[in-house]
Amino acid sequence: MSSADHLGNLFSDEEDSFDDPVPGLKPPEEEDNESLEDDSDEVITQQPLRDLDLAEEDFNLLTIENVPLNVLKLRIGRVIAEVLYRGEPAAMALFDVANKIVFQSTMMDAKRNAVIETIICGLTRMIFDNRERAERVYQAENVLMLFVAKLSIKNKSIKCSDLFFQLILLIDRLFLHVDSNIRSRVNLLIAYLVEEANRYSEIMREHGDNVFLFTDENPTEEEEMIPNGVRKRCKAVVALSLWDHDIVIKSTNGEELTVNDLIWKSVHDVDESVRISAARRVHIVDEKEINKCIDYVERSKDTRVRQEIINRLASDVHLFSYSDEQRYRLVNLLNDSDNARVQDVIHQRLVESWMKVAGEEIISPSVFPPSQPNHEIPNEFPSIILQYLDPFVDPDAVYIFLKFAIIRFTNKVSGKASDHIDVEEFMKACLKIPSEDSECIGLMRRTTFRLVSEDTENSIEELNITFLRIFVTRCCLDVVFDSVKGRLDAEHLRNRALMFFLPDVTTFVEELRHLCFTHFKEDADDRRELLLYNIIHLINKSVKYGNVSDDRITYKNVLMELLASPTLQFSNPSVSTMVTTCIDLCKNGEETEDICNWFCETASQLMMYESEQFDRENPKLETAMENDTVLDRMYLRGATMLLATCKHEEIETPTSSMTSLFKSIIPALLGNENKGIQKIGLELIGYATSIDFVNCEPYIKLTQLLIHRDDEVLKSTGLHTLARVIKRHGFPKTAQAIFQEQHQSEEECQNELAKLFETSLVTLRGMVLVQTVQDYLSMLSYGRFAWPKLHCALLLIIFQNRNSDLPLVKIFKSYCKKAIRSDFTRMNLMLGFVRSIDIISKSSEHDANLNIMEMTEQVCEAISCVPTIGDENDELLKQNEKKEKHLEVELANKMVSRAVAFPSAWFIRHVFTAMSTSLRLEGVPMDKLDDLHNRLVDSYTEVRFNSGKTTQIAFKRFLTQCEKVISLHESMKALKSGIALKKVKTEPIDGSSVVGSSSSSSVGKRKKEKKHAWDEDELKEDPDDSFEYFPKSTRTRKRQITSNETVLFKKTKMLSDEEGEEKEAIHIDDSFEL
Repeated sequence: MSSADHLGNLFSDEEDSFDDPVPGLKPPEEEDNESLEDDSDEVITQQPLRDLDLAEEDFNLLTIENVPLNVLKLRIGRVIAEVLYRGEPAAMALFDVANKIVFQSTMMDAKRNAVIETIICGLTRMIFDNRERAERVYQAENVLMLFVAKLSIKNKSIKCSDLFFQLILLIDRLFLHVDSNIRSRVNLLIAYLVEEANRYSEIMREHGDNVFLFTDENPTEEEEMIPNGVRKRCKAVVALSLWDHDIVIKSTNGEELTVNDLIWKSVHDVDESVRISAARRVHIVDEKEINKCIDYVERSKDTRVRQEIINRLASDVHLFSYSDEQRYRLVNLLNDSDNARVQDVIHQRLVESWMKVAGEEIISPSVFPPSQPNHEIPNEFPSIILQYLDPFVDPDAVYIFLKFAIIRFTNKVSGKASDHIDVEEFMKACLKIPSEDSECIGLMRRTTFRLVSEDTENSIEELNITFLRIFVTRCCLDVVFDSVKGRLDAEHLRNRALMFFLPDVTTFVEELRHLCFTHFKEDADDRRELLLYNIIHLINKSVKYGNVSDDRITYKNVLMELLASPTLQFSNPSVSTMVTTCIDLCKNGEETEDICNWFCETASQLMMYESEQFDRENPKLETAMENDTVLDRMYLRGATMLLATCKHEEIETPTSSMTSLFKSIIPALLGNENKGIQKIGLELIGYATSIDFVNCEPYIKLTQLLIHRDDEVLKSTGLHTLARVIKRHGFPKTAQAIFQEQHQSEEECQNELAKLFETSLVTLRGMVLVQTVQDYLSMLSYGRFAWPKLHCALLLIIFQNRNSDLPLVKIFKSYCKKAIRSDFTRMNLMLGFVRSIDIISKSSEHDANLNIMEMTEQVCEAISCVPTIGDENDELLKQNEKKEKHLEVELANKMVSRAVAFPSAWFIRHVFTAMSTSLRLEGVPMDKLDDLHNRLVDSYTEVRFNSGKTTQIAFKRFLTQCEKVISLHESMKALKSGIALKKVKTEPIDGSSVVGSSSSSSVGKRKKEKKHAWDEDELKEDPDDSFEYFPKSTRTRKRQITSNETVLFKKTKMLSDEEGEEKEAIHIDDSFEL
């Protein structure tokens, strides 16, 4: 076989995918002339074509050597232009040139390959071009796409996969695009790639190249892309999917399983391709299967399988087939999912599918007035989803879905597919809708704006309609405001949106006042509170971006009037929102101080409302509290106003009015029999002490009494108060304020406070537990606490199986990502984890009821520290190498000690399985890795003879991972020193000469030792993974001639190390320290 016919470069009648055969190819000059004669009647060929001159410098293979990258970029651009201009003849003639250009560009040391970027950029622009094409242009684009596919496969065959990987990334990004034309071109590109890959495989098989891979590293290694076991399982899944879902099959154990049960088992297969194939073929036939799919999407970490299941739910399950709960669960994934790809799939497929179904059924939601026959309402307007998603049930979920539906509607109107909407087109589409039709779809306009109608007989129905109109308007405004961020005309577009949707601030505020005095004189409910919250949100936007100074004063005066009215009944969140808004509207510190004093005076007057001791000339709040004549709702109103004032970030020191009110109201709140009033009193202690510790210090002792009660709400609130005081004033100061009278020494006070935190955590359940865990982690992130016991308690609580439905793991992940940054915090987390493992080892797997594998994964990811290798981080790497202890190695050594001490324990396999995938050892120096590797090898004998098969596999998997990292270190060291990594055939070495190479496991120890000749016998690796023999390292290990003294020294050192490990396993010092 000649050099021109190697592998994928064969162009013949049978094998080439271009239409014209290569053996009959004529010279370019003659071919161009004939094409001109044949197509002389076409318009596009009326102009004379320039001949394809292969002798030009751009098309000369010899001139590609030793040229800069920018020149290669220009030449690949010229080649692509010729292929587009001339079609198949140019593609066939210039294939070798393009292949050499791409290969030469990848050999250059550049961060960004301009040649490949040029190819990908041109291909992307061609895919996104939505203009109509002539047939000849369409054929030219197909030729170019086939040319790029051939080029990527050819480069991949010579171990140069950069272009191929970029094409895969492009396909992955556009495969689920909302535009069908783009998806069709992407599918065409996939077809070309698969076709060329199959053709390449056939050529390799014909020439015998599939028998051996011609590489220096792995001689006579057979290439097998997909294992036979995976292929068989994939075929089994396909075969099962052809049967009905409810057919019962008996297993070998006599267990009755349906076909769908078997397919769901394949969703958890070890191979990703089998999992994806099973996800595509699950039978979704009833509500139970839909719940199972949603549960998998919510809990699984496999992004690809989650995408496939969401695609199935979007394409195969009708909107009406979902229950209300299932709809809200799916929509909440748009906000709660931790993976952006899953959110994109839900946005592109689920929102698209549901809006199309809703658009086919209705024109406008039934809650609004019906539309007229000659209406001008756009099809699939976003508000129609309110017919199937009720904002009163889950306002956050509906808010997220409606925003995505507005973006979809705008892209549909403007003809552009982008996350940043065309605001001008959206405003034009809204302006085209008449006022009567706007009422039918809930679109609020300045000309038709109202909050209270003239007819107030059916007030509940009118409130529902008003809320939905405000809700739709808020979603539209938020989408517009989010889209114009960073634009030069942002202020103009925001003003246009405010002018269209909302009235001026004066009218808006008067409407708010009229609404409150009409509908808020009764007990507050969810509808009123949601309506009030959204109205305040819209007015805040109008005041902030309206640029009218008088609006701020008018708005604040109305809010103060509403707060001071004792006849209006607002919930605590609404009162807090209005108080916070009033403080935000203050311009300077003097106004802020005045508004704080007004809040205190108003709170005092409200608490004396309808009291027998009320005297307009000389009011006395203390007398009313002593006589217990203050109404509970006024207690809540006044305490909430004071609490919201303390919470505001602008309030750093209390005023005199606030201090006096603290002294009078806090004891009354804590002594009240109403638990809600006691709860708000505890919260007030925390925030008041944060800004006034001296005057409020005596009230901190009262929190201890409420924490020891059996009420979970009060206990959680008291712990939240103490955590806030600790974050502001420190642990020692808080401990002395609570326990100074009971204990003399500072250490005893701190131990008592630590014991209070640890024992209180175990007694909590449900959402109060979530709040307490979040408070604890927030407290740990603010200070430097040597507190392994608390870390241990948190780990055991967070990863319990009974708490899997709570968002505890998500909170812990956020804490590890944001708060654990220093070695001190990593060390404390590691000690807490080790302590939790010791506690788990005393119980059985059933009694522990703990997800120990997930816990180990999270801890390993948190304590792993892998610095980026670069010029700017050389000093950091040197400091990292000088460290005496590396937490990754310390954790591994502690777990190895426990594996040797308890080899048959159930938790060993879970710990080492998680460590093999999550513990990052790349940042550990070479000598530390060698020590760890030697210890793993030495400890494997004890594990192998005293544990089960699964534990052995997990232990050996971690050992293999350690060896891979050592090999990576050796490779990086060779690259830095300029040593070639290719195998070189060496001459036989004389026995008396000194060999200069050594085992990688002994590099750090034997640098300064005298080198001896290696024995000729080597330890051969056993490819069998049956654990019948002692595990060998994947590196070549050779014995070294050593003296008897050296052997004796090694044995003595090994015995001393084992004694130290036994002591460490028994005595673990993780007592509380500060």
